[in-house]
Amino acid sequence: MKTSVPDWIKLPVHSLIKKYTSVRVREIQALQDRVEVAERWLDFVSAEETHRWLYQNRLERMDATLDIFDKNRREFHLDRYRFAGKWVKEKRVLDCACGTGYGVRMLRQDGAAAGVIGIDIEAKALAYATKKHRPAGTAFLCSSADRLALDDDCVDVITSFETIEHVPDDQALIREFHRVLRPDGLLIISTPNQWPLADTPYHVREYDRQSFIKVLDEKFACIRLY
Repeated sequence: MKTSVPDWIKLPVHSLIKKYTSVRVREIQALQDRVEVAERWLDFVSAEETHRWLYQNRLERMDATLDIFDKNRREFHLDRYRFAGKWVKEKRVLDCACGTGYGVRMLRQDGAAAGVIGIDIEAKALAYATKKHRPAGTAFLCSSADRLALDDDCVDVITSFETIEHVPDDQALIREFHRVLRPDGLLIISTPNQWPLADTPYHVREYDRQSFIKVLDEKFACIRLY
């Protein structure tokens, strides 16, 4: 005679099976996603030397226009340039610490800037930028951010995203921004808010709202803080 399984046993077992199956499906999907990313990286890296450099430095450097990078990380950086693009039309712009140069392209093409200079301390990043993101009306220059190789009063707008927390002398950086900006020029700058140094090996300091304003106040009037 067939014995029925009591509900007090059957229901928890069914719940466990369903939960376990769901977990396994998510694990398999996550693994498939990782394999797909690895395959895209392999195709990308095999193409040329500048691609291999980007892969080797992918934790610090990124081209946010490429889907081989994490989507959330890409959007985190692209949003800054979309915002800045509203303020640069027909302006002469400096993008300080431009990295791989995708922001320079966005400011020039999407923001309709009159011209954009991208500056970075890493020559290989600029080699990549020059090859991948240099439309007409843009240029790249290898220079330290706190000792800019630019004339006084030469740009209308400076963009500097996630830069100041990397620079040993943040006040020197702000003074340089003030020096190269024309009278009534605009600085659009961002930094992580209270990100612990223990979690950010490439940062030399962390800022909160007040300490960020304090370093800017030396040379700039803070118009808006987001």
